[in-house]
Parts: sequence; C-alpha cells; structure tokens
Amino acid sequence: MIITSMDEYHLSATLRKLRLGKGLSLSQLALKANTSVSALSRYENGWGRFEIATLNKICTAMGCEVVIQLKALSTSLSVVGATRVINQIKYLFWDQKINKHHLMKNPIWIVERVIEFGTLMDVWTLIHFYGRQVFLNHVSLCRFQSIKTKQFWLNILEREGVPCMKRSFQRGVRFY
Repeated sequence: MIITSMDEYHLSATLRKLRLGKGLSLSQLALKANTSVSALSRYENGWGRFEIATLNKICTAMGCEVVIQLKALSTSLSVVGATRVINQIKYLFWDQKINKHHLMKNPIWIVERVIEFGTLMDVWTLIHFYGRQVFLNHVSLCRFQSIKTKQFWLNILEREGVPCMKRSFQRGVRFY
C-alpha cells in the first residue's frame, strides 16, 4: 500500500485498516510485532510521534514495508492559479469577498492578512502564486498588527537579504 500523505491521522487510519483487513486484534498484532497493545492503540488513534523502528515492526508483522520519501515543499506544489489561491485564503477575508483583481491590485493587503492570520500552507500558496522574491518584497512593505509577527518577518527578510527598513516597514504596530 502506498501512503501519499504523512498526515498522522491518515497514517493511523491506514494502520487500523491494514490490521482489520488482516483480521488481527490489537493483542494478536502486538504479539506478532513484539510491541505493546497500548503502543499499537496510540499508533492507530492519531499518535503524532511515530518511531520508525516501531512502525517498521508493526508493518513487517502485517506484511508491509515502511517507505519514507522526502520532498522539498517548493516542488511538491505546482504553480498556483488565482482561483486556487482565492479558494485557499478566502476564509481570512471575512470583511470582503476577494477576487482575482485583489490579488493583482492589492497584493500588500492580501499578504498582510495571510501572514497575520493564515496558516503555513496559506503562506506557501502565496509564495507559489507571486514567486518567492515578489512575495518577500510584498512582506517588506507590510504593516503588522502584531509585534511578534513583525519581528518574525523582520528576521526572515534579513536572512533572505531583502531590505526591510523601508519607512512603511518601520511604522508602528497597529493595535485594535
């Protein structure tokens, strides 16, 4: 069986499905894999701290093998279109419905909202849409609501060699 996502819940569900498909109880599989029933139960119920050696014993006992593949995030996401970007980040714009026009005409507003309230995947989506350098340039023009967010992105921009001491970046943090 090929697992395409290393999401721990997906992996847990797959382990349970394999065990049940083999007709094994937790106790039977634990004995066969030389591990504890409680460890198997944790692995099947969303445990996020998988140990490769234990996972390998469990899979071997069920006639499977563990295959780990590492991919760079930048190659795992294809070029992102405007529609996909909007679908990904629309939940962040509760005050206004965004469209393609906003992505092109108001990129600073979009980037500000995503880096303040979005997830890492939202940020990656914008990086792939705008391109890394353009995204970082937009970040350098943002006004931040949070001092922590401002300091975080200041450090990122500094490491990336993007000048961020522009007047707009130096403005005080807005408190609401």
